[in-house]
Amino acid sequence: MKENNNIATIHSSPSLLCSLKRKRPPTIHIPTNVLSEIPQPLFNNIATDRFLGYGVALFCRKGKKTFMEDTHKIISTSHHKRSFFGVYDGHGGRMAAQFVADNLHSYVFEMLDNGSTSTREKAIEAAYIKTDHQFLEQGVGSGACCVTALIEGKEIIISNLGDCRAVLCRNGVAEALSSDHRAEREDERKRIEDKGGYVELHKGGWRVHGVLTVSRSIGDAHLKDWVPAEPDTNTLTLTPDMEYLVLASDGLWDQVGNQEAIDLIMQSCLKEKSMQLPVANSNEKEDKFDCVSKSPSSKLWRVSLIKSNKAKSRSPCCKKTVNNWMTSEDEFGNENDGPPAKARRVSTVNQTKRNMKIYCPNQENMSGLKKKQHSNALMSACRELGNLAVSRGSSDDITVMIIDLTLFKS
Repeated sequence: MKENNNIATIHSSPSLLCSLKRKRPPTIHIPTNVLSEIPQPLFNNIATDRFLGYGVALFCRKGKKTFMEDTHKIISTSHHKRSFFGVYDGHGGRMAAQFVADNLHSYVFEMLDNGSTSTREKAIEAAYIKTDHQFLEQGVGSGACCVTALIEGKEIIISNLGDCRAVLCRNGVAEALSSDHRAEREDERKRIEDKGGYVELHKGGWRVHGVLTVSRSIGDAHLKDWVPAEPDTNTLTLTPDMEYLVLASDGLWDQVGNQEAIDLIMQSCLKEKSMQLPVANSNEKEDKFDCVSKSPSSKLWRVSLIKSNKAKSRSPCCKKTVNNWMTSEDEFGNENDGPPAKARRVSTVNQTKRNMKIYCPNQENMSGLKKKQHSNALMSACRELGNLAVSRGSSDDITVMIIDLTLFKS
């Protein structure tokens, strides 16, 4: 009865009813720098892989993060006068990695061309630092680790920040071309402490100020006094024993060893070479005529081929072979056991000339075939490396780039 009286009182008092209505919450103002850290879902698929041409294969796989934070950059042309390759691993958002992918290569080319530095290594270091300064002006708090390779002429210049890594395959043996900048490194820890910072164990790993596992990066404004953007850079000269260059983010290297990655690449390429056995057999057939002339257009070569066919057709031991050969060609089928007709001889010469063109290793279409098969091998290796890291528990974003150095030696 008392409850009914209360309800009647509410309905009889409009002011009391209005006070009990749900009020609209106040507007929430989100800072602009936070909004800018929400990237667009550029990677709708979990994994993407493709052969990018010019001897480069790429595999990207998003980890358990909401957005893919790895990016990459490839600047290369068919003549390979100057090629630039980069893998960038973002943390705390994608903005830093994307900014690096959009700008670092431009600053590298700018510093190299204006001659403001004494060496190429200094030019690349200046480009890294300029990229860092430009990004810090954006007022965004994310960061990015980097590994880049500049190939120009007979030189390869490798630079890295953070835990992205470059590994060279030299005659099937892995050679690390960069050293990860991690807070657990004794020299990096000493450098941080000398500047008034500290490194502590947090969540199972050593971290700068208990926050960041890497000790160098682009961005990370809140730790910039202790986490610089000065890369380690070294230069190598291209030699015949250099085969492949692998650039990858820590999503791969945390689970796969250097030599293990190179072994997998070599196995993939060996499988591809085994598929070229028919080409090798046809080359053996071609060698039978090398004593006359290597040119398919040579008149002597054609005459010798026709005489050879005549001799074989008249030989008793080859009669069965000729018959089988004749019955296999419906266009020139003939019931006689004699030598082939003139039209057939001309067709044989033309067919053999075509075979010579296909299997001659100096021809462009043969090099194109090798490129296609080799690209499949590189792509397969990229995919297998990424899947291997995932099968071992990697939950981080993975980017793997394999560069065929043999195309840069000519």
